[in-house]
Amino acid sequence: MSLLLNGSRTLTIAGTTLQCVEIYTGESYTIPVDFKTSNNVAIDCSGWTLSTSAKFYRGTVTYPNSATATVANLTKITPQPSTGVGTYSAALSAAYVNAAQGTAYLYIPSNLANGTGSPEATPQPDLTDTDSVIVIVTLQITRTDTVSGLIDISREPIGFIVRYQ
Repeated sequence: MSLLLNGSRTLTIAGTTLQCVEIYTGESYTIPVDFKTSNNVAIDCSGWTLSTSAKFYRGTVTYPNSATATVANLTKITPQPSTGVGTYSAALSAAYVNAAQGTAYLYIPSNLANGTGSPEATPQPDLTDTDSVIVIVTLQITRTDTVSGLIDISREPIGFIVRYQ
């Protein structure tokens, strides 16, 4: 399963590509998610569950063209911001608008990287920092396979470059 975001760029991290969206501190985003077949037919997601989590990094971002962002010197922030059990997810949200029609959303809060939170605060970009805050949000989709009856878990990573506003 792949996820395509409107208005996104391709983010290259250590030779691996994923989609990214550039966001600014203090802004929140609701990103529509449509589950469709390769023939553009809506998928019935009834019984599927969505969850989110995030990991935080710092890195140098360059833009070789309007559709691509390249990240170098990627370093995982330690300790990671967390809202319990080593993951950051309390302020993130993913839910269905209409599961039978395969429509959902991913909500990115305005405080994704604003220097607040507990027990570990989120990083905060500032004008004197040459590195950017890179947040990899993972949308996890859990469903029961209709053929085997086994649980399938798909994790779709989405990169967010957080800029100081």
